Amino acid sequence: MDTTRRNFIHRITALGMGGSLLGMAACNLAEFDPLANYVVDQETCLGCGDCKEICNFDAIILPQKSSFVLDAENCTLCGKCKGGCETNAIHVPSTDYSILVEKCTNCGDCTDVCLSDAIFLIPAEYNFIESKCVGCGECIEVCKDEGNCISYEKEHYTVRGRCNGCGDCLPVCPENAITLSGGKAVIDTSKCIPCGKCVAVCTRDAINPAKVEKDDEKCTDCGKCFQVCDFNAIEKIVPENPEYNDPFIERSKCDACGDCFPVCDYNAIVKKEPEELFTPYIDQSECDQCGKCYDLCDKEKAIIADIKTAKIDTENCQLCGECQDVCEYDAIDRG
Repeated sequence: MDTTRRNFIHRITALGMGGSLLGMAACNLAEFDPLANYVVDQETCLGCGDCKEICNFDAIILPQKSSFVLDAENCTLCGKCKGGCETNAIHVPSTDYSILVEKCTNCGDCTDVCLSDAIFLIPAEYNFIESKCVGCGECIEVCKDEGNCISYEKEHYTVRGRCNGCGDCLPVCPENAITLSGGKAVIDTSKCIPCGKCVAVCTRDAINPAKVEKDDEKCTDCGKCFQVCDFNAIEKIVPENPEYNDPFIERSKCDACGDCFPVCDYNAIVKKEPEELFTPYIDQSECDQCGKCYDLCDKEKAIIADIKTAKIDTENCQLCGECQDVCEYDAIDRG
């Protein structure tokens, strides 16, 4: 009996089809799907070796498993690959990120880039406190690139009648816009840059500062005005919520990817390097060659993959299908 016929009959017996199919021996094997050989898609196979280990018939040929190594020079210590490794084979000293509540504006830019949903904050609104505003104009400047919703209501400083001519305001004016005349301070509005320094030193509240106003319909609540106001004239208001927490990063969810760090315009996110630095590496004795780390490393491509693919020895294959069941990458199918 030739080899092809012997293998065909053996496969029929192994599949439990018995004599009912023996009469079909003359049929073309390729036209009978249940008896088609298994093949490995070389484009999809990752060479992890799971199929080889489960095959009891030595029908999987894989001389060498794929290997994955970490290039320490390109590694950014983001920790994404570490978080996705089920066998804990990757060892990377993770960087910690935290939020400085006093600098955070609750704008939400950092949450937009956090794929692990590790950042928790409630968007805030910003309100102007008219009595504290000195009309310095800093909020107007930073708002131009955002909502452009702040403008001067009254642009010039004036001196009230309560001024006693003490002169304390003269030396602090950077533009020399204040002089004394008739025992009272006088402000040259052509020189005044409403910086607010004279307002801050006047003990008699004799200087009436410029005022700004905000168009609430244009305001994006970005918080830039809040950050630049040195006179506490802008307050941050968070919605009334009994479960409110100050902005924070939950470390158990954070994968230290660092994506949030560059998007914060207010230096409210702090990056803390690990105390014990060591060269990141993949423990080959623990690595199962699944390749997930390679897919996760999307920044500097610090994971180097040496892919070896498998193939099936059709002489030994018994068409049991176990190799197809165990392959997570759908790389094995009937030809």
